[in-house]
Amino acid sequence: MLKLKRRHFLKRSEVKKLSEEAHQFLGVVIPSEDIEVAFTQDDDEVYFHHGQPLLIRRGGKLFPSLKSLLAGSLTLPKVVVDMGAVPHVTNGADVMLPGIRAVDGAVKAGSLVVVVDEKHGKPLAVGESLLDTEAIKSGGKGKAIKNLHWIGDDYWLLGKAE
Repeated sequence: MLKLKRRHFLKRSEVKKLSEEAHQFLGVVIPSEDIEVAFTQDDDEVYFHHGQPLLIRRGGKLFPSLKSLLAGSLTLPKVVVDMGAVPHVTNGADVMLPGIRAVDGAVKAGSLVVVVDEKHGKPLAVGESLLDTEAIKSGGKGKAIKNLHWIGDDYWLLGKAE
């Protein structure tokens, strides 16, 4: 279980800096007030808005939480996986090329994507693409998406404890 060491509201200047970073690297706009930051035992940062995880910074990389994607607050390009891949992705496995059905949006190697299932289109995971759109669509074998955050992981459970 993820333990939070300390938590506090960000100052206006800190929110502005975070907002600029989120816009530059993720292309998203975050709320401008009531942003809290919590530090984990591994020195990761979790940014909360109204008690729910909004953004996560792990290893210096900033990415949106699944809760913010589910709420529609933030958006990312989508990678659609078949239903056979769902249990693996929600257990933290990386996404393999054969399980991918479609790519919605421009994806570049190193960019963030949301992994959704083909039946319901619900977010399952946030990952870092290892390939460009064309390489993913051409198929083949191997990893396509490095899984960073998935349903049921420690970050997902943070919002439930609030």
